[in-house]
Amino acid sequence: MSSSNIAKLLLLAAIWGTSFMLMRIAAPVFGPMLTTFGRASLATLSLLAFARMRGVPLQWRRNWLPYLVIGIFNTALPFALFAWSALHIPSAYMATMNSLAPIFTAMFGFLLLGERLSLVRTGAFVLGLVGVAVLVGIGPAPVNALVIAGVLAAMSAAVSYGFAATFTRMRAGGIAPIAMATGSQFAAALCLLPLAAPSMPHALQAGTLPALLSVLVLGVVCTGIAYALFFQLIAAEGATKAITVTFLVPMTASLWGWLLLDEPVTVGTVTGIAVVLIATATALRAKPAAAAKDKKVTA
Repeated sequence: MSSSNIAKLLLLAAIWGTSFMLMRIAAPVFGPMLTTFGRASLATLSLLAFARMRGVPLQWRRNWLPYLVIGIFNTALPFALFAWSALHIPSAYMATMNSLAPIFTAMFGFLLLGERLSLVRTGAFVLGLVGVAVLVGIGPAPVNALVIAGVLAAMSAAVSYGFAATFTRMRAGGIAPIAMATGSQFAAALCLLPLAAPSMPHALQAGTLPALLSVLVLGVVCTGIAYALFFQLIAAEGATKAITVTFLVPMTASLWGWLLLDEPVTVGTVTGIAVVLIATATALRAKPAAAAKDKKVTA
């Protein structure tokens, strides 16, 4: 990887690590749904400008269904789940659950694409769950019902990312990545609007400058600009190298949470993150077993 792309990778990790801290600031003020709607709406505007600048056609009529499905499962649902979990668990916990997405992608490859699960990938899945248990069991947050619910919500967001990635392989491979990002963010914002609307009057009264700035940065920087950086890395270095940002995000999220929100970083935090990242690295390095012959996947 070139030095410029390494710099982009580190910048992307810093940006995405910040997103969990920002949700911890915005969600208590605006609520999970309005926070997520604001993020998706601002990201749509940023990506529309980027797509127009690059001359990328969006082809709304042709691609509306992939935009809708990916918008729900890659943005609306996981962003909302993370925003809700931000009310109850530290940034490091959310970022660590996020890093499980490649493992769940492998699971959906087995369920939907007929890829056999190798013993290595099965072991990685089990090890990932062990890492989560370690993080929750000996991490800094007290173990109670809300913390467990927050962890499960963040894990569910990773499951949603895994499905979205697999659906993209099945049905959206021919769509330009920036078009998919833009169209799916727009679809997500539309889906979130009726859910966010009831919170708007209260939020306008209760809104604070830090929360407003957090939503602005979440939408424009952590989603819009970050997606553009990520797609540039994929184009230059390939998806396998670009996805290594997964291993840096929990560390940057822990650092931002410690610096700006006084979230403690304990031995339990470091141990749980390390086990989960080892599991993710194992899943990414392992090759899927031969596809099942009795399943036929159509494009």
